[in-house]
Amino acid sequence: MNQTDFNTYKKLKEDSFLTEKAIPKTVMNSPHFKGLVSSLILVKTKSGRGFRYVVNKTKEFENFFTTHFPEDIDVKDKSDNVRKFRNSKIQKTVSTPIFMLRGFEPIKVNGIELNLEDFTNKFQLFACNATKIEAGQICIVENLDTFLVAEKLLGESFVFIHKYGRIGKESLGCLFTKQLLVFVDYDFNGLEEFLRIKEVFDFAQLFIPENYDELFKKYSQSLKGNKAEMTNRIKQSSDVNVIKIRESVIRNNRFLEQQYWKYD
Repeated sequence: MNQTDFNTYKKLKEDSFLTEKAIPKTVMNSPHFKGLVSSLILVKTKSGRGFRYVVNKTKEFENFFTTHFPEDIDVKDKSDNVRKFRNSKIQKTVSTPIFMLRGFEPIKVNGIELNLEDFTNKFQLFACNATKIEAGQICIVENLDTFLVAEKLLGESFVFIHKYGRIGKESLGCLFTKQLLVFVDYDFNGLEEFLRIKEVFDFAQLFIPENYDELFKKYSQSLKGNKAEMTNRIKQSSDVNVIKIRESVIRNNRFLEQQYWKYD
């Protein structure tokens, strides 16, 4: 059940009937709707040149409606999805992203200056439900374990960011920086994430270690599953570094995880 179902059944509840043309095909072809018709809770009747569906058993229809849509509310978050649809994921909601930060440089979070170095030294990271993060140089790191040691690889001039969950365009709108480095796995998923970021920050750069070819030869693994799926965005990219990784993966049918630092 989704918002389309809700709108249709709410209209039936309020008006007691709907013309056949007013009912979306996805609703009419659903098991729920067919069940209402077969049990005569809804009845199809002639209406002018067409047909309409009429609520024939009011009490039973009310029970059906409240069973599938417990509360008639506007959905703002996943809790509202449960209250309205009994499913937290049924309708997309907007939530403030949670970022994990590490670094040794000046930074502002939601307009407040933060001593990130102190948090990094004492607690390994600083986590925040942020609407605005400002830093001179930012490096987005895909995997948590790499994020926790990123300065050993890239130095201390970057503010390192790892987002809880996959980073999307809405989340990227929270970041304000003059330089953005992206450190991901060297596979199609990683390239897709980089190109999604680059659509928001056209100056974003993909980090590739200088000895990538040597590392690839030594530590790469076979490509399979969803890591073997290349999107059109990757195929059509003219970014030099994307082309390098793309061709390396295609040519060898292998990929390199960013955790190579554990072995190198």
